[in-house]
Amino acid sequence: MDADLHLAAELGKTLLERNKELEDSLQQMYINNEEQVQEIEYLSKQLEMLREMNEQHAKVYEQLDVTARELEITNEKLVLESKASQQKIDRLTGTMETLHGQVDSLTTRVEELRTLEELRVHREKKERRKTVHSFPCLKELCTAPRYEDGFLLANPGSVDLAERRPLDEENDRLRDIVSSLHSAMATERSKREGAERECAAVLQEFERLEQRLLGAEGCQLRVQELEAELHEMQQLRKSRMCLIGDMEVGLETLLTNGPETDTPEEVAGLEEGGEGGEAGGAGQQGGPVRKSCSDTALNAISARDASGRRQGSYALHANGVRKRGMSILREVDEQYHALLEKYEELLGKCRRHEESLCHAGVQTSRPVSRDPSMKEYCMAAAGPSTSGAVATPPTPPQTPSTPEALEGISRQVEQVDKRLSQNTPEYKALFKEIFSRLQKTKSDMNSTKSRKTHK
Repeated sequence: MDADLHLAAELGKTLLERNKELEDSLQQMYINNEEQVQEIEYLSKQLEMLREMNEQHAKVYEQLDVTARELEITNEKLVLESKASQQKIDRLTGTMETLHGQVDSLTTRVEELRTLEELRVHREKKERRKTVHSFPCLKELCTAPRYEDGFLLANPGSVDLAERRPLDEENDRLRDIVSSLHSAMATERSKREGAERECAAVLQEFERLEQRLLGAEGCQLRVQELEAELHEMQQLRKSRMCLIGDMEVGLETLLTNGPETDTPEEVAGLEEGGEGGEAGGAGQQGGPVRKSCSDTALNAISARDASGRRQGSYALHANGVRKRGMSILREVDEQYHALLEKYEELLGKCRRHEESLCHAGVQTSRPVSRDPSMKEYCMAAAGPSTSGAVATPPTPPQTPSTPEALEGISRQVEQVDKRLSQNTPEYKALFKEIFSRLQKTKSDMNSTKSRKTHK
């Protein structure tokens, strides 16, 4: 009894020490966990700060882009104004040269007229002197004022001067009118040229906007096509997940409740049909796959040993079909991810093209994964995962086990296979074979259940 008490005391002491060690280790684990949580919070804060800095940099880049575009537009306007001013200066210089030429020609003409007038007056004076010297009696008449009909006759020279003054005034007035008309014509010409330049600029802007509109429409159509392709790929993935779940359920059903009296010849025919591709699958759809459930029940009662041996061969065949189906599904998954990467690349190019149409300067590249549709798609493709834990594999969805649902899924997969028939003919043949066998198995199981219920 004392030995037992001593052993119990030692055991209690050992347990207390072990408990203390476990408490220490648990406390250490708590401390480590808290440190990791603090580190995660610190890293998350740093990540948030980096995101804010990135957004601020993006805003600064956008403002710089807007400022650069405004400066470019102002520079273009100044260049156009400089060209217009230079053209106006050239036109005014030409007009001044023409006016100087006209003034010179008119000045020479006036000088010629003055010289001619002076010569005529000088000649008349000479003739008058000659006449006065030759006829002294006329000297008195020339010096005295002449009257005709009670009016005093003026000097002939004064009459000519009086007639020339209105002509000079008229000439000056006409010159003023011509100069005003020239200035008005130059003004109208400058206005017309300015309107033509504005019209040309508006036409160029209109053509540029039309090109941008066509590019935007093309990008919109391409985005719609890519969204349609993405929807089809999502449908393909859903159908693939349904097929995986249904295939696993069907294979488990085949392994557990499948017919047990298949002959070795039928097993060999099934293996040859699984390895023969599309031609073998088409050939096996016409022949019988397995016996009915009633014959299976009778043969199971009569020959249990033979059924046990055949069950092992059938299980091997089912495992081979399952492995081959999983390999084909893995290939389809790789092709699906390749199509997804191609879609993301095309979508990124299209968005970058739209951004380049909107902004001609510095661009801020945004990842394609910010699109909510892409996030949902990537989450659906990668599977559900929790932050800070290892991602768990996606569970296959619950699929209906009715023959109508299987037929609907097979029709949907056949519609999707029309797009992939050029690249994966084995995929199509294998899925046809799998669906045909699953449907036959379901029909046999339903017939067996109905016969059992009737019995």
